[in-house]
Amino acid sequence: MGFIRSGLAQFVDEQGWREQDDCFETASGHRLVPAVSLGDWEDQQPSFHLPFCYFDPRDEAEDGPLGDGFHELGELDGWDVLAADAVPFFEGWQHGCEVVSGVLGQPQLTLTLETEPEAWHFAAWRVGAAAVVVAQGEEFSSYGELSMAAVWLRQQEVDAPLPSDGAAFYSWLLNEG
Repeated sequence: MGFIRSGLAQFVDEQGWREQDDCFETASGHRLVPAVSLGDWEDQQPSFHLPFCYFDPRDEAEDGPLGDGFHELGELDGWDVLAADAVPFFEGWQHGCEVVSGVLGQPQLTLTLETEPEAWHFAAWRVGAAAVVVAQGEEFSSYGELSMAAVWLRQQEVDAPLPSDGAAFYSWLLNEG
């Protein structure tokens, strides 16, 4: 089960988005990142995420996460790079939830996964055979140095329940099971 490449390619083209090596670049310049590398995507894509906030827990993070080159990812309109203090990162996640709730109503599920140095939070809405999720988690290209908040779109059988445990939910979100 997943998003079929030919159908998504038509949608991307109609939106004026561009296919990059590892993502689709939206008209606003944001990156829509697939679960499976676009180069390896042959049939179905299980999920996509669109990051909107990064968190660098290091106290010495004032120059931006992982140097200036990586910091540029946070320079797009509506993106925040937050350093050292987890409170604004949580508030960024809450704001993302408020935006999605404004369209889809209250989430069906909210969970917390206790991690160090900060907990990660998840909110999920069912939309037919898909789930829309606002989640905090690992920012993958930083090799675990950063956390990100992102909006996820993930395929899910209509009658299948969402995982109700934080760790199981995060594994489900990452297609690890």
